[in-house]
Amino acid sequence: MSTGAKTLSRTFEPAPTSVSEARRFARDVLADWGLDELLDDVVLLTSELVTNAVTHAGTPMTVAVVREEDRLRIDVFDQHPTRVLPVGANARPGAGEHGRGLLITSALSTAWGVEYRRDHKRVWAAFALVETTLDVEAPNGGVPEGKDVRRRESVATPGRDPLGLSGLALNQLALADILDLVVEQTRERFDADAAYLLLEDEMEDQFVVAATSGAATPIKGRSVRRGAGGAPSLRASYRPLAISDLRATPVELLRELELGSLVTAPVAFEGRVIGTLAVAKKEASSFATEDGAELQRVADWAAPSVDRASTRAADSERRAWLTFQSEASVMLAASLDLEATTAMTGQIVVPRLATWCGIYLNDARDHPRLQFAWHADEHQLDAVRDALEDAEPEDPEAPAEPDVEGEIAILPLEARNRIIGWLTLGRPAGEPLRRERLMVAEAVARRAALAIDNARAHTELQEIGRSLQRSLLPAVLPEIPGVDIGVGYEPTGEFNEAGGDFYDIFALGAGRWGFMVGDVCGVGPEAAAVAGMSRHTVRALMRAGIPIAPTLERLNAAIGDEGLRGRFITLVCGTLEVTAASRFRVRLVCAGHPPPFLVTRARPGVPARRVGRSQALLGVLDAVDYIEEEVTVERGDRLVVVTDGVLERRAGDAMFEEAGVEAVLATGIDLRAQAVADRLLRAVADFSGAPPSDDMAVLVLDLGKGAAS
Repeated sequence: MSTGAKTLSRTFEPAPTSVSEARRFARDVLADWGLDELLDDVVLLTSELVTNAVTHAGTPMTVAVVREEDRLRIDVFDQHPTRVLPVGANARPGAGEHGRGLLITSALSTAWGVEYRRDHKRVWAAFALVETTLDVEAPNGGVPEGKDVRRRESVATPGRDPLGLSGLALNQLALADILDLVVEQTRERFDADAAYLLLEDEMEDQFVVAATSGAATPIKGRSVRRGAGGAPSLRASYRPLAISDLRATPVELLRELELGSLVTAPVAFEGRVIGTLAVAKKEASSFATEDGAELQRVADWAAPSVDRASTRAADSERRAWLTFQSEASVMLAASLDLEATTAMTGQIVVPRLATWCGIYLNDARDHPRLQFAWHADEHQLDAVRDALEDAEPEDPEAPAEPDVEGEIAILPLEARNRIIGWLTLGRPAGEPLRRERLMVAEAVARRAALAIDNARAHTELQEIGRSLQRSLLPAVLPEIPGVDIGVGYEPTGEFNEAGGDFYDIFALGAGRWGFMVGDVCGVGPEAAAVAGMSRHTVRALMRAGIPIAPTLERLNAAIGDEGLRGRFITLVCGTLEVTAASRFRVRLVCAGHPPPFLVTRARPGVPARRVGRSQALLGVLDAVDYIEEEVTVERGDRLVVVTDGVLERRAGDAMFEEAGVEAVLATGIDLRAQAVADRLLRAVADFSGAPPSDDMAVLVLDLGKGAAS
């Protein structure tokens, strides 16, 4: 330390209010010493060093202003020697004003440093005071030879930078920090108790408190509508506004703050008001006329930085909403279940766009009916649902506004140029959907409408598929004395409920039963329609007493009559009757279908054999002659009929084929018929990891009692 130094110091508590007290102390000292040219820089630097001490040390601190022979030094001592100060920006305290590391310190001072001792830490910064003679010859109009010039001039430029902020420091700070710094320095300049900056939120046509200082800290982040007290109106004046007594003329934004007077200045850029800069004091009538003019100069100077912050905030929010819409689209497109899609729509809009919502879908008469309600507060859901139900119209029109407090928006759910329902959104009072946020809600409503319409169409198709499947298969399997029946059915395709494979068992009277297993060429609803027609035709003809062969010949003619709608069909059709105490008679025709497997229980270890021979398939020839075959089986034998989807299941170049069926039948000799059918379909599914490419049907007839569970 230089000899002959002059020092003044003061100790402060680790509280946010100490920042303004330290600034005032530094300002008074430099004014007494006549160092006005360094006043702005020193006050700003003191503010930053004390803020960092409050933030990062949290102990009492001592601020010393030291004037040496060739420089002025600011020392800040704290009692936390191990807490290292950040050199970068954006160091944040828990409350109050915040520091920006040591960026401003390095930008403003001639030299600075940090000294760590056992019981304290010292952060210092110095400003050069020496005057140096320029030892050069001045050109025309330049500085004369021998003229004393300061080594470092004040960074403040009168008229351009009313707060005396360094351009270098500002360029290194984040925009949010710049705004905080502007508000802090504005409050200090006017010796005010509070200061804040309102920033335009284009998405909501409102203004948000973007930066605060002093007593205004609690209102940071709050929003006010355009035209509200303290905020610009649609006919915003480009002049400052003063309220001498806030008790007589209250401003809602400041109602909870104990402030007496207020001055605001519009922040305008390129002919548009983008914000408001305001300072307030606790006492009424605390501002003079010239304070408004001075505040306006500060606002005009800060306008470019405020505009950059406003533009960046708007861009960031737009990107967030675009991401929200994209994610909503992905979520809605992922569901084809009507109930799940409707519920997902409600959970997407709440709480991002609304506090609660109701979704109406039009019924067959186009009357909106409430399908779903959602509320951010689960305890209020029942009340909102009741109000939404009361708002259901009796005619094909939009639902009425429900009897719920707050702002309500009713948006149409329009898909494929027709309205399929309505989306009712509820928001807090005074916060209606506006401008771009309303556009986001409408975009989500359009996406939701298309997803709901797709899900409803898919649900209807599924119901049609289930109806087709019910037509393909018997509703109830008959009880045949001495016969255990097992069946299996798997349509191909992820969303198919019905396919071209079918089976049936039905009584023919006099101790006889008919059975069939068929396979229509192709898959899906078209094949299912032909399968249903074939099943009912065969059943009706055989119940009329027509033998198997003539029945299939008539079915062949019926398929030909369908023209282009007809399909090739393979079919095993037979009858089953008891002939003696230990025997069954089976008559059958294999019309192009794989012959059945016969497992002989009385001779274990003997592989299953095929019975019947394949004849012409149905729907190929105009006229066919089928030959009915008779198969005599013993009591206890097992007859198994499968379709091509079982035999032709592929795993690469390998196929399941007869060997796969025989292997399953050989291991399940003691199982009941249904267990065998289930095991066979499971083995086929496990044979390959690829999804099946053909429908599958299995019929198992255990001829005789005695099968174990």
